[in-house]
Amino acid sequence: MDTRTKRPEKKRGSWLTVLTAALIATVVSVLLTVAFAFVLQKQWLGMESISFINTGIKIISAAAAALIVCLRAPSRAPLKGALASAAYMALAFLLYSLLSGGFRFETGILIDLAMCALAGAITGMLTNLLKK
Repeated sequence: MDTRTKRPEKKRGSWLTVLTAALIATVVSVLLTVAFAFVLQKQWLGMESISFINTGIKIISAAAAALIVCLRAPSRAPLKGALASAAYMALAFLLYSLLSGGFRFETGILIDLAMCALAGAITGMLTNLLKK
């Protein structure tokens, strides 16, 4: 008879998973921004593409944060995806503000936060549909 008992697996806290996903998404955002700067330096795209590409980078990074969380979340994937995406946007705002040398809080930041949270919620919904 086996007298050993199995230890319950330690579960990562939801907040730790959200923070990890937001950090990974911030790294993805920085890498995409560096790649876009290289493309602009080579003049493969014009300056008029900056606003569209920046929005695309934010959405891709927010969806990445949400996907990381939603693949690990057994429930409430849309909510956790929205939280991870909003956390990504907050971290990205802090990082880019530090890099630029000043914090300028404008209404555009709130719009970006809402856009990222929506992208995260949609990613969560799609992940729920694909899991079933």
